[in-house]
Parts: sequence; structure tokens; C-alpha cells
Amino acid sequence: MNININKKVTLLFFYRLTLAIASIFIFFTEIDSYLFSSGTFSFRPFLWLIVFCALSLPLFISKDNYLPHSMFMWGFGFIVISLLSFFLIPQPQQILLEELQIRISSVIFMLTMNLIFSKNQIIHLWTRRAALIAVLITVTNNIYQFFNPFAFNSPLDLIGRSSGFYLNPNKSGAALVIGMIFSVSLLQPKYRLPFVSIVGIGVLLTFSRSSLINFCVVLMLFIFTRLINRSQLLYWILFITTILIFLGSPLWEDILKNPHLSMQRVELIQQPFNYSDDSSDDRLNIALSGWYLFAKNPLLGNGIGSTRVWDMEISTHNTYLYYMADHGILGILMLPLLIYVVTRRARGETKSIGLIFTVSFLIWGLFSHNILDLRFSLIMFALMAAMTEASQLEPKSSVRNL
Repeated sequence: MNININKKVTLLFFYRLTLAIASIFIFFTEIDSYLFSSGTFSFRPFLWLIVFCALSLPLFISKDNYLPHSMFMWGFGFIVISLLSFFLIPQPQQILLEELQIRISSVIFMLTMNLIFSKNQIIHLWTRRAALIAVLITVTNNIYQFFNPFAFNSPLDLIGRSSGFYLNPNKSGAALVIGMIFSVSLLQPKYRLPFVSIVGIGVLLTFSRSSLINFCVVLMLFIFTRLINRSQLLYWILFITTILIFLGSPLWEDILKNPHLSMQRVELIQQPFNYSDDSSDDRLNIALSGWYLFAKNPLLGNGIGSTRVWDMEISTHNTYLYYMADHGILGILMLPLLIYVVTRRARGETKSIGLIFTVSFLIWGLFSHNILDLRFSLIMFALMAAMTEASQLEPKSSVRNL
């Protein structure tokens, strides 16, 4: 009898582990969206969520189930506020119904991933290892695309900026930084700086200002929390010096002759303090428009998806303004409250990861309005929550050598 029970537990563990690793390679890399958008695979990304929800049902019989009360309450509140906002609109449009569906599916996705990750540190360890491999795959894709601009079927207006499977350089850069936060401490200290440097190259090739800023801040936090040994800073300085020499070399000048390279983004790298472009001006105008929309109704907001149906071509590029325009002053708490929920009880090494996670996402919120829509960010919220809970239950060193 005991043998049968142990076999059942073992099989359930490996089943959960398989789902966890598969979720990273499918959702964190966004290969599901890429395969569909490129026409390679006709399976819609939304169907992947349904499949993983169905596959997670057997996990309810496990004692390691983890559906965090605080995250559940955040998701419940998020959906209730969204529903009230939706039904208060006199004549909701189809695009607003889509926004509501996206929010509900985002909450379901996070809770499903929490169930899969559970409170098992071994699951978390292998999930983070999968994230490390996913980061290296993304860096490889970005380097390949830099020299082959039409690879991965990127939109024409983004040709010259690497994006890989994400099809958007800003998303690619953000995913690299997030993945680096969770995976750098898996490496021995002597390998961490080379790994960070490799990720830095991948981020650089996206020419994404928000990702570059976030990467630099995260690097400083790595040093502050001693995830990177300060004695290795000399090597980092040598690396930066090498990059600067390369930027002034004839080889870089030959690369600049590539007609598909985004020259405005190159100028950003070469002259960061003496630079402006149309994109910067557009983002400023959009941000001001978002603030004016919020100011029209600061208490209750203007209803769900208000910046998806306005006169501007795109939404706010800012998570805080995005939800403030929809839900008033309460909207500014949407992202910070979720971050607090998934990190507040972290201990040990997880606490350091949680600190860097918090700062990174708060910064990213200033540059993107769809953080709570993207599967590669939502899955890391779920992993952070699971790791935080596990840090309460097990010795932080119990899986270091597995």
C-alpha cells in the first residue's frame, strides 16, 4: 500500500515538474504566439491557457497545492473592479469586452501557474533553470536577428531591432531582464558576471530604452545584494571598455551601413545625453493625454479600456496611467499591490530576488501599459509568489545542490 502511494506521489511530482518546465518554454519564450502569428502552427495562444488549465486539474489531489489567498484576493478584486467598470459604461464596445476577457484570463493564468509551481523548491529550482535556458535562447535569437533583420517575421516598422520570438523588441528586452533576475543566482559566482554580460548584449540589440534602463538598475542591485561579487567589477569595466572600443571601430561603421538598422536607436547608444526622436515625443504626448483623461474623472475613472478607444493610436505606454484612466486613483495601486502580494513574505535568497523583482517591475511599469496582459510577465508573478511561500516552509539551502 505504501509503495503504491509513493509511486503515486512520485508520478504526480514529475507530472507537475513537466508542466512547470513546459510552461516556461511555451509561455515565457512566447513561442506559442510566435508560431501562431508566423503561420507555423494554427493553435491559438488562448487555447494553450485552456490546455494548461485542463492539465492542471489532476494536481488538486496533491498535498503540495498552492493557491495563495492573497493573490486570489487580488485577482478577485481586479476582476470585480473591471466588471463594475465595464457594466457602468452605457454602450460597451467589442474592444472593451476583449479587454475584460484579457483581464479575466490573466488572473486565471496566474492562479493556474501557481497551482503548477506549488510550494516545492525543487519545482522552483528546475523552473528557474528552464528560465535560464530560455534567456540564452532569446539572446541567441537576438544576435542572429541583428545580422538577419528579416528573421522571425518582425513587423516592418521594427526591422533593425532584435526581438526573436517576442516579435517586439521592448518585450524581448523586458523578458531578458526578468529571466536574468530569476536565473543569475543559479550560477556559481564566477559565472554570474559573464552571464549578465551576455544578457546585456541581448538587451542592447533590442535598442529598447526601457529595457536598457531596467538592465542597468538591476545590475546595480545585483552588486548591492552581492549576487555579483564587487571584486568582479574590474572585469565589467573591461567589458564596457571593449564595447566602447568596438563602437568606435571600422567594424561597427560597416555594421552601421546595414540599411535595416534603426539609426535613431544607434544614436541613442552613442549619444545618450544628447538625443531625441519622434518616438520620445510621441510617448510624452500620449502620457500627457493619459494624465488629462485621468484628471477628467480622478475618483471613478472613465471605464475599462478607456485608453484603448480614445483618439490616440496607442495606449499610454505606462501601467499606472493605464489603470488610473480606467479606474481613477485606485488604478495606480493595481501593479504595486500585486508586486507586494507576491513578495511581502519572502525570506532568505528569495527576499533578495523579490527586492530586485519589485524594483524592476515598478520601473517597467513606467514604460509599458500591458504588463498584466503578457504571459511571460504573469508567469513570473506566479513563480515569485510560489517561491515566496516556499521560503516560509523550507530551509533556503535545502535545494542548492540538487
